[in-house]
Amino acid sequence: MNIDHLFTLSRSILQRQKEKYRRFLHTQLNPKGRLVGIKGPRGAGKTTLVRQLLQESGLAAEEALYVTADHPRVNAMRLYDIAEAFEKLGGQLLVIDEIHKQSGFAADLKAVYDTLSLRVIFTGSSALHLDHAKVDLSRRAVIHSLPCLSLREFVELETGLEFAALDLATLVQDHAVLTGEIVARLADRRILPLYRNYLAYGAYPFYREGVVDYPMKLIEVVRQMIDSDLAVIYNIDKDHLNKLNRILGLICRAPPLELKVTKLAGAAGINIRTLYAYLGYLEKGSLVRTVTAHKSLAKADKLYFDNPNLFSILCDYPQQGAIRETFAATMLGNAGHRLHYPARGDFLVDERYLFEVGGKSKDFNQISGIKDSFVLRDNEEYGIGNKIPLWLLGFLY
Repeated sequence: MNIDHLFTLSRSILQRQKEKYRRFLHTQLNPKGRLVGIKGPRGAGKTTLVRQLLQESGLAAEEALYVTADHPRVNAMRLYDIAEAFEKLGGQLLVIDEIHKQSGFAADLKAVYDTLSLRVIFTGSSALHLDHAKVDLSRRAVIHSLPCLSLREFVELETGLEFAALDLATLVQDHAVLTGEIVARLADRRILPLYRNYLAYGAYPFYREGVVDYPMKLIEVVRQMIDSDLAVIYNIDKDHLNKLNRILGLICRAPPLELKVTKLAGAAGINIRTLYAYLGYLEKGSLVRTVTAHKSLAKADKLYFDNPNLFSILCDYPQQGAIRETFAATMLGNAGHRLHYPARGDFLVDERYLFEVGGKSKDFNQISGIKDSFVLRDNEEYGIGNKIPLWLLGFLY
């Protein structure tokens, strides 16, 4: 098989202007891994990340190959055939972008791993389900997730400064000192304007291509995730895709939406079983986030958008309280913490920390007397006592 045209395409793409900023996942990947996957929402920076890895690999041009599975020339070929031909030419590292666009990709990846000596890095939609094709890759592939930007990463992009990610235990214990240090380093840039900008347009790296065009690009991200990724991966009939959009619209009506399944299913025009399936699809597609009620409660779960930027394009009148809670859930969830909806307060984190989210004047009335309880206050620069500025959660990853 002749793959000269793929080398030409690969070189033309890799010669484009290099992105200097490296997302947090960059240093966590094993450069020697045989089969490495990167999942994440559209626009999160997966393509930029794998191109950086290729550009920094130190390999000769003929030893590294980048292909994107949604390109017509690639989509018309089997991935295994490409990999086999590439290895025969001395190839060592194959990067496959948007792999979910290729039918039969799971079987091809298994065959490449089992019969060839190539190293393979692939990216796919956050909705990518590697067992969907009934091929077990769990023992072969190491899968990483790349979520939307954190506030910390947004601040680094905006200022050129570097800040270490915080662990939650250190954050709650030393927040007064930490907030003072971060505010001092930012000097005249000020953290609160940066935080407010993040809420509006800072969750996806493509904001740097122009803030004015950001809403339209984000609308396209949502449309492509539903109409292309979810529809293909989960074989959803096109006539039913409007139901997914309707569910997203319902989240705008409550601050946040309690997941009362009978009422929600009726409003979306679907049965309860289909509702649960569609919510799962939307969550895998990084469009919504479910916070389950604590096991001690007979309460409904809560449903949030995946990140606060989605309010600006999906809701006519976004509610500030819902945006605040969504920011907290996004930062905590993407940092790997387990969230539950508690009897008192807004979030029980890792079965230990209780957080109540509110504005600058928020008090302790709802969570008084509970160990390890904290108020996360919006529009507050500094921490004091058990009152933590909400923005500081954005430095967890």
